[in-house]
Amino acid sequence: MSYRSTIARQPQALADTHAAARAELAGLELSSLDRPVIGVTGIGASFAAAVVIAAELQAQGRRGFAIRAADMAEGHDLCDALIGLSHRGRSVETVDALAKLPSATRLAITNDPTSPLAEAANLHVRLANGSDATPSSTGYTATLLAAGMVVEKLGGGTADAFAALPALASEVLTNAAEKMERLGRLFQNRRAIDCVGAGASLGTADGASLLIREASRIPASAYDTRHYLHGPMESMDATTGVVLFGAGREIELARHLEQIGCPALLVTTADGVADGELLTVIRVPHSDNVIAQGIIDIFAAQLFAAQLSDAAGLTDTKFRYRMSDTKVPQAA
Repeated sequence: MSYRSTIARQPQALADTHAAARAELAGLELSSLDRPVIGVTGIGASFAAAVVIAAELQAQGRRGFAIRAADMAEGHDLCDALIGLSHRGRSVETVDALAKLPSATRLAITNDPTSPLAEAANLHVRLANGSDATPSSTGYTATLLAAGMVVEKLGGGTADAFAALPALASEVLTNAAEKMERLGRLFQNRRAIDCVGAGASLGTADGASLLIREASRIPASAYDTRHYLHGPMESMDATTGVVLFGAGREIELARHLEQIGCPALLVTTADGVADGELLTVIRVPHSDNVIAQGIIDIFAAQLFAAQLSDAAGLTDTKFRYRMSDTKVPQAA
């Protein structure tokens, strides 16, 4: 299945995952996950999702942290409970992270309850996003949605911040699509693109930078908003571009980038921010739940990566590098 077609399937993939996760969570006791320090881990796009999820745990007053799987390789006792993210449940580093924390409560979120990651966990929640493509689109958002529902239940929430997301996905994708031709012109032939956000949006920026690298092979990196102001942005100019997520300092930063001749895309919930000569604004709905916001925000980045991929003549091109040691082998 093509990348663009999986992006177009987001509303259905989210609706199916919401239904599946709701059914599983109805019969799943999460009290053992309610521990003093909760870690969230994954590799690649799953680590970007972990940053978003940890931010929502923190917003609820919990000590939740995104932990790189590599930091857990030695089996150090870094957390009391661990949420492991892997779309297919076969990422070696994430499986090892759970396996080396036998004393911690371990929850896996995958699309396969028989996967190595699910087997390394005490608890499992299944995704139902259907087929995915490379770069990941529905796998990433379904992981966030299922994890968000876990965190919501853990916090005692009953509002279901995720029920409206399938309909919102259609709205956001339609609105964002209107800006893609303009973005294709402004970001043509970039030598590098930075992605910037704060808090949970740093995870979204990380996910966006990975999409750009994978889809268009343009060097892309993610930075925290405030950290970006302390040196990293100095290399940006008329040959580069920046994607920003946020409604605070990111607005002024986007305008400053435009002034120095650097094209910028701002994905924001703020009202009253207009396009400029080099600034493109995509306004998205606001959610009080930062995981739901992370899902809403990534849609524009997915379409943007597809636009850049088409421009580079790389539409649905497969990855060039397939390492032999990143996935647990499937049983014969």
